[in-house]
Amino acid sequence: MVAPILSRPARANRSDPPRRLARYAWLALFALACGEPAAPNSSNPSATAPTPAPEMESSVPTPLLVGNELRNPSFEAGSRGWKRQEGMYRADFDIVNEPVHSGRAAARLVADWQPGERERSVALLHATQEISPPRFPDRVGGWYRVERWEDAPDPGALQLQVIVFAIGDPRTREIVQSLDPDGPEVPPELDNLQLRYQLAGPSEAPEDGGNIKNRVIGKGPPMLASWVHFDLPLKSDFEERWGTLPANYRELRVMFIVRWDDKPKGVALHADVYFDDLFFGFNDL
Repeated sequence: MVAPILSRPARANRSDPPRRLARYAWLALFALACGEPAAPNSSNPSATAPTPAPEMESSVPTPLLVGNELRNPSFEAGSRGWKRQEGMYRADFDIVNEPVHSGRAAARLVADWQPGERERSVALLHATQEISPPRFPDRVGGWYRVERWEDAPDPGALQLQVIVFAIGDPRTREIVQSLDPDGPEVPPELDNLQLRYQLAGPSEAPEDGGNIKNRVIGKGPPMLASWVHFDLPLKSDFEERWGTLPANYRELRVMFIVRWDDKPKGVALHADVYFDDLFFGFNDL
């Protein structure tokens, strides 16, 4: 019934009841796809008004699929699309059903290291994707929630890290060297540039060094027991801090991280962090 209506629109408004019914059904499906009511709102003043969403969640749109290069950005398909890695300095993440920002799942990064366990001077928990987008992404964003964050002598950091593997771009080494001409010589095999966003953690901004640039979004311990939104202009930040974009990058690695860089021996670390509804992509799609 849809093809005649689309190909011969002049017939759509005739008074034939079957065609009116088909037209209404088609319009109803179209309205549902757009997230709109299928029929005009009732003018009855006694009609029940919709309950408004909490202010924080309604004031900022949740980034989902439009323009998003991430696979499974809300973890509804478990860990599919996300890199899982265990190692001496790295720990995996879990998929949980609560708390979640939306849907039925979120990623959980939990640190619970006790004195006497395997010592880690660098402790890193992360959920990671590696993608090769058609062009450099405009922005990166999403939501995080912290249920537990116990300071150690090294307060740790809640970070978002983007690594550009610029293999084949001869400027990579030259860019790094030119920004620190008096520093150590950059090895010729250097193949990546990094931008690290500090979402929360230390009270002092981390220092740039080598192929790493930083931008501080929040200082001090993170807010507890509340979903926090972040939406960052990745492309303009990268251009501002590095002066250019890599010309021939092989892939981009985006990492949502909880880390400690100078954990003293014999010190316990505890953190419970969640990420959900993540975005890494374009503004114009």
